Amino acid sequence: MKNEKVKETKSIKLIITLLTLGACWSIVYIIPFIQYIWYDPFQEFLGSSNTQMGLLITIYGFGNVFGAPIGGWVADRFNYKIVYVLSVLLNGVFSLGFVLYPSYGFAILMWIGFAISSLFMNYPTHIKIVRSLTTDENQGKIFGFNETCIGIFNIVFNMVMMFFYVKFMEGISGMKAAIISIAVLSFVLTIIAWFVLDNPVKKGKDKEEKVNIIKDFKDVGKNPATWLVAISIFAVYSFLTTMSYFTPYFTDVLGVTVVFTGGIAILRQHGMTLLGAPIGGFLTDKIGSSAKVLMGVYVVGILGLVYLLIVKNITAPIIIALTIILSAGVYIGRGSYYVTITECGVSRDKTASTIGIAAAVGFSPDLFQFVLFGHWLDKYGNTAYSYMFTFQAIVLVIGFIAAVLILKLKKKNQASQTIMETTEQI
Repeated sequence: MKNEKVKETKSIKLIITLLTLGACWSIVYIIPFIQYIWYDPFQEFLGSSNTQMGLLITIYGFGNVFGAPIGGWVADRFNYKIVYVLSVLLNGVFSLGFVLYPSYGFAILMWIGFAISSLFMNYPTHIKIVRSLTTDENQGKIFGFNETCIGIFNIVFNMVMMFFYVKFMEGISGMKAAIISIAVLSFVLTIIAWFVLDNPVKKGKDKEEKVNIIKDFKDVGKNPATWLVAISIFAVYSFLTTMSYFTPYFTDVLGVTVVFTGGIAILRQHGMTLLGAPIGGFLTDKIGSSAKVLMGVYVVGILGLVYLLIVKNITAPIIIALTIILSAGVYIGRGSYYVTITECGVSRDKTASTIGIAAAVGFSPDLFQFVLFGHWLDKYGNTAYSYMFTFQAIVLVIGFIAAVLILKLKKKNQASQTIMETTEQI
């Protein structure tokens, strides 16, 4: 009876922790990516051009390249709970500061600040904390449900913003109220996270090592696992980016109505976030390999893209089915690609450093893919979609090769572990 109560307590604690982490992740990305949902109101609030709006995302995207690797090292070497809680606090400070001085010049400074709070401090630390919540055998489930919690709070926080936007008569005043609501929620979450998240286990004196950032980066950089994880993230995230162009493709090329494609977009973005990721996590643990799950995702993706390239007259039911299948594949991949860290044999104390470097490569589509696809659309019109789908199919093939190499690395690591155990027994 006592053991059952302990298990129940741990289970409740785990759920509360996952919900808190999901809320914290969601809130630190709401304002930096505000134009994805609130493009026109935000543009009016800022008084900026479309080019300036795009530049903010580019500036922010460099945080993955320069911030995430160093942030990962900091999370591995120091108290990651403090780093994480501060990231949420700073998000509130920068959000509030942006509302008080709503100019484009100040927005650039704030977007650099958001890159520090979310990409440098929050992202690699978040992955490290989630991985530490359970054993290696349950990594798929924990990362899958992590994505689900993030999806839930994405919807909740956007609803909160919508409430205050409408409450304060929309326009600039409504936008101010919406952003202030996120700032206030950030401060509330800062307090909640401080009490919910556990402090990292302190190393004994015999395990303490000298801090040497150059040596640590060399060790992580020399490990092939780092780059295989990076390619896995890149392949799935690039696919997600390409799928954002399905909406104009269905409208411009297939002649589907805007209302219909809008409904499909909502299903793709929110419905599959809540369902696909936990399915991906469950499959990963059931099969015992994130690489095998990703291989399945890549094959489905390639077949779907080839179908779009070959078939031109597509009916509405097929559009819906294709969108659901490919969207599910993308989010199943998102529920699996972080587990490649474990499958590649990366030690837990190098988790954040590895994911930091991997993120610099994995999320680099933010830096070039939108610009590239936009250029193709401007220059080639509807023909550009064929280039997009061909490009993405090639990326997925590269991802498939990386998954095969992950399986080989896993086999090699297992063989080395067996030899070591045999030697110790002798």
